[in-house]
Amino acid sequence: MLSASLPFDESVLTYFEVYKNLLLDWNTHMNLTAVRDEEGIIYKHFVDSLMILKVVDNFSSLLDVGSGAGFPGVPVKIVKRDVSLSLIESQKKKATFLEILLERLTFTDAKVYNTRAEELGKEHLRESFDVVCEREFGKIPINLEIGLPFVKLGGRLLLYKGAKDIEKMDIFKIFIEELGGSIEKIIPYKLNDPIERYIVSIKKEWYTPKRYPRSYSSMLRDLKKWGEFA
Repeated sequence: MLSASLPFDESVLTYFEVYKNLLLDWNTHMNLTAVRDEEGIIYKHFVDSLMILKVVDNFSSLLDVGSGAGFPGVPVKIVKRDVSLSLIESQKKKATFLEILLERLTFTDAKVYNTRAEELGKEHLRESFDVVCEREFGKIPINLEIGLPFVKLGGRLLLYKGAKDIEKMDIFKIFIEELGGSIEKIIPYKLNDPIERYIVSIKKEWYTPKRYPRSYSSMLRDLKKWGEFA
């Protein structure tokens, strides 16, 4: 079981303070996050994001799919400054927040893509990243089909999931293999509450077939075949 204790240079606290203040400010007129208290932001967003570093530590490029208010990608970048960061966020207002945030944090090797992830997954970003992460983003089959095409060979797709999701993971093993991956490990962890959380690490073993990812509407239609397991 991972703990929430993550050692890092105290100088990064200034960056987290800038992040927290900008998030609280924007959240007064835009729904970036349902978590609105400082302690909640620290644990349920910042610390939760940094759990990635307990799963993988040797990587140079990170893609955060469906980044929203920047979690988990931006907190990881704050702590691991040498990582090249890419954020995909389809909603224009949230993408604008991310661009302003990166400017405030003076991150020059970080980029926001304001488009749909499944479109980018067929283009120049395909199989380009050491680590791809998805947090609170869609159903498991959609996570897999959108995320794995971005992962380079030997890289990892990291999914944040709950206990009910973990019970279903074996159902998707064949689909994961079809997409070029395999389940490497499932890591449980806790924050400042009794809820048990998980990060699923999927290693990219082979190239994803070019037909993936399909259109989002096709993926949604395909959820029916998974039934209750999706």
